[in-house]
Amino acid sequence: MPGKLKIVYLLPGGLFNPGGMERITINKANYMAEKKGWDIYIVTTEQMGQPVFFPVSEKVHLVHLDIGMYVNFGKESYLEKCVSRYRKNREYRIKLNQLLCEIRPDFTISTLGGLDIEFINRLKDGSVKWGELHFPGNYRQLMARKLSDALIPNLVARIRTYIFRKKCSQLNRLIVLTEEEKTTWHHKKNIEVIPNALSFYPDTVSTCGQKQAIAVGRLVYEKGYDLLIEAWKAVYMKHPDWELHIFGQGDQKEKLNEQILSNNMESVIRIHDPSKNIYKQFQESSFMVFPSRFLEALPMVLIEAMSCGLPLVAFDAPCGPKDIIAEGVNGFLVPTGDVETFSERMIQMIESDDLRRKMGETAREMSYIYSIDEVMKRWIDLFDRYVTPDLKKLRK
Repeated sequence: MPGKLKIVYLLPGGLFNPGGMERITINKANYMAEKKGWDIYIVTTEQMGQPVFFPVSEKVHLVHLDIGMYVNFGKESYLEKCVSRYRKNREYRIKLNQLLCEIRPDFTISTLGGLDIEFINRLKDGSVKWGELHFPGNYRQLMARKLSDALIPNLVARIRTYIFRKKCSQLNRLIVLTEEEKTTWHHKKNIEVIPNALSFYPDTVSTCGQKQAIAVGRLVYEKGYDLLIEAWKAVYMKHPDWELHIFGQGDQKEKLNEQILSNNMESVIRIHDPSKNIYKQFQESSFMVFPSRFLEALPMVLIEAMSCGLPLVAFDAPCGPKDIIAEGVNGFLVPTGDVETFSERMIQMIESDDLRRKMGETAREMSYIYSIDEVMKRWIDLFDRYVTPDLKKLRK
Protein backbone atom coordinates (compact mmCIF):
# COMPACT_ATOMS: atom_id res chain seq x y z
CA MET A 1 0.00 0.00 0.00
CA PRO A 2 1.21 3.56 -0.67
CA GLY A 3 2.54 5.67 2.19
CA LYS A 4 1.33 9.18 2.88
CA LEU A 5 0.53 10.73 -0.48
CA LYS A 6 0.05 14.33 -1.52
CA ILE A 7 -2.70 14.79 -4.12
CA VAL A 8 -4.03 17.93 -5.81
CA TYR A 9 -7.46 18.03 -7.48
CA LEU A 10 -8.11 20.74 -10.08
CA LEU A 11 -11.78 21.69 -10.02
CA PRO A 12 -13.01 24.26 -12.56
CA GLY A 13 -15.45 26.81 -11.24
CA GLY A 14 -15.94 26.72 -7.49
CA LEU A 15 -17.24 24.71 -4.57
CA PHE A 16 -20.28 26.97 -4.29
CA ASN A 17 -21.92 24.91 -7.04
CA PRO A 18 -24.23 22.10 -5.78
CA GLY A 19 -23.23 19.88 -8.70
CA GLY A 20 -22.33 16.20 -8.95
CA MET A 21 -18.68 16.74 -9.88
CA GLU A 22 -18.17 19.05 -6.90
CA ARG A 23 -19.83 16.61 -4.50
CA ILE A 24 -17.86 13.62 -5.81
CA THR A 25 -14.52 15.43 -5.60
CA ILE A 26 -15.21 16.55 -2.03
CA ASN A 27 -16.34 13.07 -0.99
CA LYS A 28 -13.12 11.49 -2.30
CA ALA A 29 -10.98 14.22 -0.77
CA ASN A 30 -12.69 13.82 2.61
CA TYR A 31 -12.25 10.04 2.51
CA MET A 32 -8.54 10.13 1.66
CA ALA A 33 -7.80 12.89 4.18
CA GLU A 34 -9.80 11.31 7.02
CA LYS A 35 -9.36 7.57 6.42
CA LYS A 36 -5.85 7.49 4.90
CA GLY A 37 -4.31 10.60 6.43
CA TRP A 38 -3.12 11.83 3.04
CA ASP A 39 -2.54 15.50 2.18
CA ILE A 40 -5.36 16.43 -0.20
CA TYR A 41 -5.77 19.77 -1.94
CA ILE A 42 -8.70 21.06 -4.00
CA VAL A 43 -7.83 23.99 -6.28
CA THR A 44 -10.62 26.14 -7.76
CA THR A 45 -10.65 29.10 -10.13
CA GLU A 46 -14.03 30.78 -9.54
CA GLN A 47 -14.88 30.64 -5.82
CA MET A 48 -14.66 34.44 -5.40
CA GLY A 49 -15.54 34.43 -1.70
CA GLN A 50 -18.74 32.42 -2.08
CA PRO A 51 -19.65 29.84 0.58
CA VAL A 52 -18.81 26.17 -0.01
CA PHE A 53 -22.04 24.20 -0.60
CA PHE A 54 -21.04 20.67 0.51
CA PRO A 55 -19.24 19.89 3.82
CA VAL A 56 -15.46 19.66 3.50
CA SER A 57 -13.19 18.01 6.09
CA GLU A 58 -10.93 20.35 8.03
CA LYS A 59 -8.08 18.10 6.93
CA VAL A 60 -8.63 18.95 3.24
CA HIS A 61 -6.74 22.01 1.96
CA LEU A 62 -8.79 24.41 -0.19
CA VAL A 63 -6.94 26.79 -2.51
CA HIS A 64 -9.01 29.36 -4.40
CA LEU A 65 -7.04 31.02 -7.19
CA ASP A 66 -10.00 33.32 -8.09
CA ILE A 67 -9.04 33.67 -11.76
CA GLY A 68 -12.50 34.86 -12.80
CA MET A 69 -12.62 32.95 -16.07
CA TYR A 70 -16.34 33.61 -16.56
CA VAL A 71 -16.84 36.99 -14.89
CA ASN A 72 -17.89 38.62 -18.16
CA PHE A 73 -19.54 35.55 -19.68
CA GLY A 74 -22.11 36.60 -22.29
CA LYS A 75 -21.04 40.26 -22.18
CA GLU A 76 -18.03 40.09 -24.51
CA SER A 77 -17.72 40.09 -28.27
CA TYR A 78 -16.12 37.05 -29.89
CA LEU A 79 -12.76 38.85 -30.18
CA GLU A 80 -12.89 40.08 -26.59
CA LYS A 81 -13.75 36.59 -25.46
CA CYS A 82 -10.71 35.14 -27.26
CA VAL A 83 -8.35 37.75 -25.79
CA SER A 84 -9.82 37.32 -22.30
CA ARG A 85 -9.60 33.54 -22.52
CA TYR A 86 -5.91 33.74 -23.51
CA ARG A 87 -5.08 36.13 -20.65
CA LYS A 88 -7.06 34.22 -18.01
CA ASN A 89 -5.66 30.89 -19.13
CA ARG A 90 -2.12 32.27 -18.95
CA GLU A 91 -2.79 33.64 -15.46
CA TYR A 92 -4.19 30.26 -14.40
CA ARG A 93 -1.18 28.39 -15.79
CA ILE A 94 1.32 30.66 -14.04
CA LYS A 95 -0.48 30.59 -10.67
CA LEU A 96 -1.06 26.84 -10.82
CA ASN A 97 2.55 26.10 -11.76
CA GLN A 98 3.77 28.23 -8.83
CA LEU A 99 1.37 26.49 -6.46
CA LEU A 100 2.32 22.98 -7.58
CA CYS A 101 6.02 23.76 -7.31
CA GLU A 102 5.39 24.88 -3.71
CA ILE A 103 3.20 21.90 -2.77
CA ARG A 104 5.23 19.28 -4.68
CA PRO A 105 2.32 16.81 -4.97
CA ASP A 106 2.71 13.18 -5.96
CA PHE A 107 -0.37 13.36 -8.17
CA THR A 108 -2.17 16.25 -9.88
CA ILE A 109 -5.64 15.25 -11.03
CA SER A 110 -7.67 17.39 -13.41
CA THR A 111 -11.45 16.98 -13.44
CA LEU A 112 -11.21 18.09 -17.10
CA GLY A 113 -14.07 20.57 -17.01
CA GLY A 114 -11.86 23.64 -17.27
CA LEU A 115 -8.94 24.90 -19.33
CA ASP A 116 -6.10 23.18 -17.48
CA ILE A 117 -6.05 20.27 -19.95
CA GLU A 118 -4.56 22.76 -22.42
CA PHE A 119 -1.34 23.02 -20.41
CA ILE A 120 -1.28 20.47 -17.57
CA ASN A 121 0.99 18.08 -19.46
CA ARG A 122 3.60 20.83 -19.82
CA LEU A 123 3.86 21.70 -16.11
CA LYS A 124 7.26 20.74 -14.65
CA ASP A 125 6.42 20.33 -10.96
CA GLY A 126 7.26 16.62 -11.09
CA SER A 127 3.84 15.23 -10.21
CA VAL A 128 2.06 12.44 -12.08
CA LYS A 129 -0.72 13.97 -14.20
CA TRP A 130 -4.09 12.22 -14.31
CA GLY A 131 -7.50 13.22 -15.61
CA GLU A 132 -10.98 12.31 -14.36
CA LEU A 133 -13.67 12.50 -17.03
CA HIS A 134 -17.08 13.33 -15.58
CA PHE A 135 -18.84 13.75 -18.95
CA PRO A 136 -18.71 12.10 -22.40
CA GLY A 137 -15.43 12.75 -24.20
CA ASN A 138 -17.31 13.94 -27.28
CA TYR A 139 -19.63 16.26 -25.36
CA ARG A 140 -18.76 19.24 -27.57
CA GLN A 141 -19.92 17.36 -30.65
CA LEU A 142 -23.06 16.20 -28.87
CA MET A 143 -23.88 19.76 -27.83
CA ALA A 144 -23.24 21.19 -31.29
CA ARG A 145 -25.26 18.47 -33.00
CA LYS A 146 -28.23 18.97 -30.69
CA LEU A 147 -28.23 22.76 -30.93
CA SER A 148 -27.55 23.28 -34.64
CA ASP A 149 -27.25 21.53 -37.99
CA ALA A 150 -24.97 24.28 -39.30
CA LEU A 151 -21.66 23.10 -40.77
CA ILE A 152 -19.26 25.54 -39.08
CA PRO A 153 -20.31 25.04 -35.42
CA ASN A 154 -20.23 21.27 -35.85
CA LEU A 155 -16.85 21.38 -37.60
CA VAL A 156 -15.39 23.55 -34.82
CA ALA A 157 -16.80 21.15 -32.21
CA ARG A 158 -15.24 18.22 -34.03
CA ILE A 159 -11.83 19.90 -34.11
CA ARG A 160 -12.03 20.86 -30.44
CA THR A 161 -13.01 17.29 -29.54
CA TYR A 162 -10.02 15.95 -31.47
CA ILE A 163 -7.66 18.31 -29.60
CA PHE A 164 -9.24 17.47 -26.24
CA ARG A 165 -8.91 13.74 -26.83
CA LYS A 166 -5.31 14.09 -28.00
CA LYS A 167 -4.33 16.00 -24.86
CA CYS A 168 -6.14 13.44 -22.68
CA SER A 169 -4.17 10.67 -24.38
CA GLN A 170 -0.97 12.38 -23.17
CA LEU A 171 -1.98 12.13 -19.51
CA ASN A 172 -0.32 9.41 -17.42
CA ARG A 173 -3.80 8.06 -16.71
CA LEU A 174 -7.34 8.90 -17.78
CA ILE A 175 -10.10 7.67 -15.49
CA VAL A 176 -13.59 7.35 -17.00
CA LEU A 177 -16.78 6.41 -15.20
CA THR A 178 -18.30 3.69 -17.39
CA GLU A 179 -17.33 0.86 -19.69
CA GLU A 180 -19.54 2.45 -22.34
CA GLU A 181 -17.44 5.61 -22.25
CA LYS A 182 -14.19 3.64 -22.48
CA THR A 183 -15.32 2.06 -25.77
CA THR A 184 -15.49 5.54 -27.37
CA TRP A 185 -11.73 6.12 -26.97
CA HIS A 186 -9.26 4.78 -29.53
CA HIS A 187 -6.27 4.84 -27.18
CA LYS A 188 -7.18 2.60 -24.24
CA LYS A 189 -3.76 1.86 -22.76
CA ASN A 190 -3.91 4.75 -20.31
CA ILE A 191 -7.65 4.42 -19.50
CA GLU A 192 -9.06 3.08 -16.25
CA VAL A 193 -12.75 2.67 -15.40
CA ILE A 194 -13.73 3.63 -11.83
CA PRO A 195 -17.30 4.73 -11.09
CA ASN A 196 -18.22 7.52 -8.73
CA ALA A 197 -19.07 6.57 -5.16
CA LEU A 198 -22.01 7.19 -2.90
CA SER A 199 -21.25 9.66 -0.13
CA PHE A 200 -22.80 7.20 2.32
CA TYR A 201 -25.07 4.17 2.31
CA PRO A 202 -28.37 5.14 3.99
CA ASP A 203 -30.00 2.91 6.60
CA THR A 204 -33.50 4.19 5.84
CA VAL A 205 -35.12 3.38 2.50
CA SER A 206 -38.33 4.38 0.75
CA THR A 207 -41.44 2.27 1.17
CA CYS A 208 -42.32 3.15 -2.45
CA GLY A 209 -45.82 3.81 -1.15
CA GLN A 210 -45.99 7.60 -1.47
CA LYS A 211 -47.84 9.11 -4.41
CA GLN A 212 -44.79 11.07 -5.43
CA ALA A 213 -42.04 10.87 -8.08
CA ILE A 214 -38.78 12.79 -7.86
CA ALA A 215 -36.29 14.33 -10.31
CA VAL A 216 -32.98 15.94 -9.34
CA GLY A 217 -30.49 17.96 -11.38
CA ARG A 218 -29.58 21.28 -12.96
CA LEU A 219 -32.46 23.05 -14.66
CA VAL A 220 -30.77 23.37 -18.05
CA TYR A 221 -31.77 22.36 -21.57
CA GLU A 222 -29.71 19.17 -21.75
CA LYS A 223 -31.36 17.76 -18.60
CA GLY A 224 -34.68 17.55 -20.45
CA TYR A 225 -37.12 18.75 -17.82
CA ASP A 226 -39.35 20.23 -20.51
CA LEU A 227 -39.71 16.68 -21.87
CA LEU A 228 -40.52 15.39 -18.38
CA ILE A 229 -43.26 17.99 -17.88
CA GLU A 230 -44.68 17.10 -21.28
CA ALA A 231 -44.61 13.40 -20.34
CA TRP A 232 -46.33 14.08 -17.02
CA LYS A 233 -49.43 15.38 -18.82
CA ALA A 234 -50.49 11.80 -19.58
CA VAL A 235 -49.77 10.82 -15.95
CA TYR A 236 -51.91 13.71 -14.70
CA MET A 237 -54.82 12.65 -16.90
CA LYS A 238 -54.88 9.12 -15.44
CA HIS A 239 -53.54 9.73 -11.92
CA PRO A 240 -54.18 13.35 -10.84
CA ASP A 241 -53.42 12.47 -7.21
CA TRP A 242 -49.74 11.78 -7.96
CA GLU A 243 -47.15 14.55 -7.64
CA LEU A 244 -43.80 15.25 -9.31
CA HIS A 245 -41.13 17.07 -7.27
CA ILE A 246 -38.12 18.51 -9.09
CA PHE A 247 -35.04 19.66 -7.15
CA GLY A 248 -32.51 21.90 -8.90
CA GLN A 249 -31.55 25.33 -10.13
CA GLY A 250 -30.58 26.73 -13.51
CA ASP A 251 -31.41 29.07 -16.36
CA GLN A 252 -34.49 27.10 -17.44
CA LYS A 253 -36.39 27.48 -14.15
CA GLU A 254 -38.67 30.33 -15.25
CA LYS A 255 -39.41 28.68 -18.58
CA LEU A 256 -40.23 25.38 -16.89
CA ASN A 257 -42.56 27.06 -14.39
CA GLU A 258 -44.34 28.73 -17.30
CA GLN A 259 -44.74 25.34 -18.99
CA ILE A 260 -46.22 23.91 -15.79
CA LEU A 261 -48.68 26.80 -15.48
CA SER A 262 -49.71 26.66 -19.14
CA ASN A 263 -50.65 23.00 -18.67
CA ASN A 264 -52.51 23.69 -15.39
CA MET A 265 -50.31 21.31 -13.45
CA GLU A 266 -49.01 23.70 -10.78
CA SER A 267 -50.87 21.71 -8.10
CA VAL A 268 -48.96 18.49 -8.90
CA ILE A 269 -45.54 19.57 -10.25
CA ARG A 270 -43.31 21.61 -7.97
CA ILE A 271 -39.78 22.90 -8.54
CA HIS A 272 -37.65 23.21 -5.39
CA ASP A 273 -34.20 24.63 -4.73
CA PRO A 274 -31.37 22.08 -4.42
CA SER A 275 -31.50 20.12 -1.17
CA LYS A 276 -28.48 19.48 1.04
CA ASN A 277 -30.26 16.37 2.31
CA ILE A 278 -31.43 14.83 -0.95
CA TYR A 279 -31.53 11.38 0.64
CA LYS A 280 -34.50 12.49 2.76
CA GLN A 281 -36.32 13.58 -0.40
CA PHE A 282 -35.59 10.20 -2.03
CA GLN A 283 -36.92 8.36 1.01
CA GLU A 284 -40.19 10.30 0.75
CA SER A 285 -40.67 9.41 -2.94
CA SER A 286 -41.72 6.23 -4.79
CA PHE A 287 -39.63 6.34 -7.97
CA MET A 288 -36.99 8.47 -9.65
CA VAL A 289 -37.30 9.98 -13.13
CA PHE A 290 -34.33 11.06 -15.23
CA PRO A 291 -35.22 12.80 -18.52
CA SER A 292 -31.72 13.88 -19.61
CA ARG A 293 -31.27 14.39 -23.36
CA PHE A 294 -27.50 13.90 -23.42
CA LEU A 295 -24.21 14.74 -21.72
CA GLU A 296 -24.34 12.16 -18.92
CA ALA A 297 -21.36 10.20 -17.68
CA LEU A 298 -22.42 8.38 -14.52
CA PRO A 299 -25.40 10.22 -13.00
CA MET A 300 -24.91 10.04 -9.24
CA VAL A 301 -28.51 10.99 -8.56
CA LEU A 302 -29.59 7.66 -10.06
CA ILE A 303 -27.24 5.70 -7.80
CA GLU A 304 -28.24 7.73 -4.74
CA ALA A 305 -31.91 7.09 -5.51
CA MET A 306 -31.16 3.35 -5.86
CA SER A 307 -29.44 3.30 -2.48
CA CYS A 308 -32.69 4.63 -1.00
CA GLY A 309 -34.65 1.81 -2.64
CA LEU A 310 -36.14 3.76 -5.54
CA PRO A 311 -36.78 2.22 -8.98
CA LEU A 312 -35.79 4.35 -11.98
CA VAL A 313 -37.27 5.63 -15.23
CA ALA A 314 -34.69 7.28 -17.49
CA PHE A 315 -33.88 8.23 -21.05
CA ASP A 316 -30.99 6.22 -22.45
CA ALA A 317 -28.67 9.22 -22.69
CA PRO A 318 -24.95 8.61 -23.35
CA CYS A 319 -22.92 7.46 -21.48
CA GLY A 320 -24.27 6.53 -18.04
CA PRO A 321 -27.83 5.29 -17.52
CA LYS A 322 -27.10 2.11 -19.50
CA ASP A 323 -24.39 1.14 -17.00
CA ILE A 324 -26.76 1.67 -14.06
CA ILE A 325 -30.19 0.47 -15.18
CA ALA A 326 -30.92 -3.16 -16.03
CA GLU A 327 -34.09 -2.96 -18.13
CA GLY A 328 -37.08 -4.26 -16.22
CA VAL A 329 -34.94 -5.20 -13.21
CA ASN A 330 -34.28 -2.00 -11.27
CA GLY A 331 -36.04 0.37 -13.65
CA PHE A 332 -36.82 1.23 -17.25
CA LEU A 333 -34.63 2.67 -20.00
CA VAL A 334 -36.52 4.70 -22.61
CA PRO A 335 -35.14 5.79 -26.02
CA THR A 336 -33.97 9.36 -25.63
CA GLY A 337 -36.68 11.87 -26.50
CA ASP A 338 -39.52 9.31 -26.65
CA VAL A 339 -41.97 11.24 -24.46
CA GLU A 340 -44.90 8.87 -25.08
CA THR A 341 -43.01 5.79 -23.89
CA PHE A 342 -41.62 7.73 -20.93
CA SER A 343 -45.21 8.52 -19.91
CA GLU A 344 -46.20 4.88 -20.30
CA ARG A 345 -43.33 3.69 -18.09
CA MET A 346 -44.18 6.19 -15.36
CA ILE A 347 -47.82 5.11 -15.47
CA GLN A 348 -46.69 1.48 -15.27
CA MET A 349 -44.73 2.33 -12.12
CA ILE A 350 -47.73 4.10 -10.61
CA GLU A 351 -50.22 1.35 -11.35
CA SER A 352 -48.21 -1.54 -9.89
CA ASP A 353 -47.26 -1.29 -6.22
CA ASP A 354 -45.61 -4.73 -6.34
CA LEU A 355 -43.48 -3.78 -9.38
CA ARG A 356 -42.28 -0.58 -7.70
CA ARG A 357 -41.35 -2.32 -4.47
CA LYS A 358 -39.64 -5.26 -6.14
CA MET A 359 -37.63 -2.99 -8.45
CA GLY A 360 -36.82 -0.74 -5.49
CA GLU A 361 -35.47 -3.65 -3.44
CA THR A 362 -33.33 -4.78 -6.37
CA ALA A 363 -32.09 -1.23 -6.95
CA ARG A 364 -30.99 -1.04 -3.33
CA GLU A 365 -29.03 -4.29 -3.64
CA MET A 366 -27.41 -3.20 -6.93
CA SER A 367 -26.27 0.12 -5.46
CA TYR A 368 -23.87 -1.52 -2.99
CA ILE A 369 -21.07 -1.75 -5.55
CA TYR A 370 -21.06 2.08 -5.54
CA SER A 371 -20.52 2.38 -1.77
CA ILE A 372 -17.62 4.66 -0.97
CA ASP A 373 -15.54 1.89 0.64
CA GLU A 374 -15.88 -0.33 -2.42
CA VAL A 375 -15.04 2.44 -4.90
CA MET A 376 -12.18 3.90 -2.87
CA LYS A 377 -10.55 0.46 -2.74
CA ARG A 378 -10.17 0.75 -6.51
CA TRP A 379 -8.70 4.26 -6.26
CA ILE A 380 -6.21 3.26 -3.58
CA ASP A 381 -5.18 0.23 -5.65
CA LEU A 382 -4.59 2.50 -8.65
CA PHE A 383 -2.46 4.89 -6.59
CA ASP A 384 -0.56 1.90 -5.24
CA ARG A 385 0.27 0.69 -8.74
CA TYR A 386 1.75 4.08 -9.61
CA VAL A 387 3.67 4.66 -6.40
CA THR A 388 5.92 1.65 -6.95
CA PRO A 389 7.80 1.74 -9.18
CA ASP A 390 6.06 4.05 -11.69
CA LEU A 391 5.91 7.14 -9.49
CA LYS A 392 9.64 7.07 -8.74
CA LYS A 393 10.38 6.65 -12.44
CA LEU A 394 8.07 9.49 -13.52
CA ARG A 395 9.36 11.89 -10.86
CA LYS A 396 13.03 11.59 -11.88
